Amino acid sequence: MANRSSGASLQAALALGAACASILLTSTPAAAEHVGATNPGWDQCRAADPDQRIAGCSQVIGAIAQESKHNQVAAYVNRAGAYQAKGDYAHALEDFGHALEVDPKSATLLVSRGAAHHARGDLDSAIADYERAIAEDKKAIAAFVARAAAWRSKGDKDKALVDLNEAIKLDKRHTPALVARGAIYHSAGDHDHAIADYSSVIARDPKNTMALNGRGACYYAKTEYDKALADFDAALKVDANYLSALVNRANAWRGKKDYARAKADYDKALTLKPGMPAAKKGSDDMARMLASKASGAASPADSAPAGEHDHN
Repeated sequence: MANRSSGASLQAALALGAACASILLTSTPAAAEHVGATNPGWDQCRAADPDQRIAGCSQVIGAIAQESKHNQVAAYVNRAGAYQAKGDYAHALEDFGHALEVDPKSATLLVSRGAAHHARGDLDSAIADYERAIAEDKKAIAAFVARAAAWRSKGDKDKALVDLNEAIKLDKRHTPALVARGAIYHSAGDHDHAIADYSSVIARDPKNTMALNGRGACYYAKTEYDKALADFDAALKVDANYLSALVNRANAWRGKKDYARAKADYDKALTLKPGMPAAKKGSDDMARMLASKASGAASPADSAPAGEHDHN
């Protein structure tokens, strides 16, 4: 049974990574509003298509001196978001820099630029921007949560936990912070505190798949397979192709010695991600267990699998 502990830790770390990715995406403003402008480029400067938005915002920026400070920030931020959507972090950072020249004390802009640094892999620059944001606004929850994500990416879970605790102190219902803190608790083996955080999210949002999957993984680590299965089922009812929940549910069925159902979930995971190591090994193991059972031979020993799950 030793594999379950290490697998749970990996599962929790990956869950936190997914939570952090979600935080980073939501930290970047996608389309700021402009006010009272007449430049025809504004029609495209808030477009959903990144290329159209870049073209429209570039037209506005070409005559930026004619715009109010508010609109100048909006144009740069909108183009930065479009560049970031295309993976062009260098140009995104340049535009966030221009926006900060207009409004240097904006915690929101600092968090957004920090998220671009983080997405680019420059964690130190990201943390520096998050710290500036917090200096400007001690109640900038997004900055605390984003900095926690950066600390976690650097492997410093203790500092990440401090920031998440601060965010939750500011807003005890903050979903990204609760999900991320739950994942840290889980990775530390503190499943009861993790379950409490996930349950707080689920109570308000019963369809939150990350919280359902995370809580289910905690129950799995505690060998409470029926509770785990209920959570994985709920997550898969929301998203039938949620790869992590499929593999987790397969593991839980395996823990209950229901090898046929376990194999069915491993096999579905393989249709979604061919060659996935955990699903491939699980499916092969279940095929051997079922063949042994069909032949009347004693089933070989089976241990709880490591939770090598992908979180999207």
